[in-house]
Amino acid sequence: MQFIEFKKEHFVHDEKNGNYFLEIPKEEIGFGEIKVQKKQEDETLSEMEYEITDDLNHVKITLENPQNIRVNF
Repeated sequence: MQFIEFKKEHFVHDEKNGNYFLEIPKEEIGFGEIKVQKKQEDETLSEMEYEITDDLNHVKITLENPQNIRVNF
């Protein structure tokens, strides 16, 4: 399994919906299953709440607040 890490600064604030999102092109992560984990300050990973919107070209990850994350794919 591969992964990409993103910092909270990568998230875009969606003022209309009051949340934050990040879009990842499918060409970067493929078309398989993905899992998102919160990266703690001590470098450990934990489960978190997130929403995934999957379309033909992108995966959109939506969070209530921006976090440092790891996307496993």
